Amino acid sequence: MKQIRRNGNKRRGAAVVETAVIAPILILGMLGMMEVGYAFMVRQTVTMSSREGARAAALPGGTLADVNTAVDAAMGAANLSGYTTTSNIDTLGPTDLEVWVKVTIPLDRVTFTGNLFGGGSFDISSTTTMRREGVDDGS
Repeated sequence: MKQIRRNGNKRRGAAVVETAVIAPILILGMLGMMEVGYAFMVRQTVTMSSREGARAAALPGGTLADVNTAVDAAMGAANLSGYTTTSNIDTLGPTDLEVWVKVTIPLDRVTFTGNLFGGGSFDISSTTTMRREGVDDGS
């Protein structure tokens, strides 16, 4: 009676080759998802920061220092730096109704790959406009 030989050793070698081919693709996909997820988190933080700054600016007696303090607190909570804050609060007259705050951060400051894939040419920014409180609109 003949013994039947199994091809287990040959199949084990194929599994190693398949793993060697697929593993880098899976790891690259996972790192890409992390990068995109972090960029979305930064986008949400920038949006929240511009809202906080506009909220501070909309209050009666709000100043650019108040705007910067509010934005710094929101961005600092996410440990983000290298951003810029602009606002029209210093140019407003006593009857101007709207104040805006814009927060911008370069994409290469918040990605793991930096400017490797063109991150230096993009910015994440958000502008929030609010109505000032305590301003008579003349009606």
